[in-house]
Amino acid sequence: MAQIFKFFYVMTIFIYLFLVSTTVDAGMRCNHVSDCPKDTFCWLDSHMQCIKHQCKCVRIFEPIDPA
Repeated sequence: MAQIFKFFYVMTIFIYLFLVSTTVDAGMRCNHVSDCPKDTFCWLDSHMQCIKHQCKCVRIFEPIDPA
């Protein structure tokens, strides 16, 4: 009986820690694009932007030519 309680106790702590660690937004804070670090890796078709005071990699889309 004690082993069952211990199992549920450990699982509750594990799930709680997992949920807390996944809600952390660990990005670079910025006010402008120039605040974002230049050496941060982004994929080839993306670049660094300051979105909602967070430095994020955003994709570059080509405009569609209405011809």
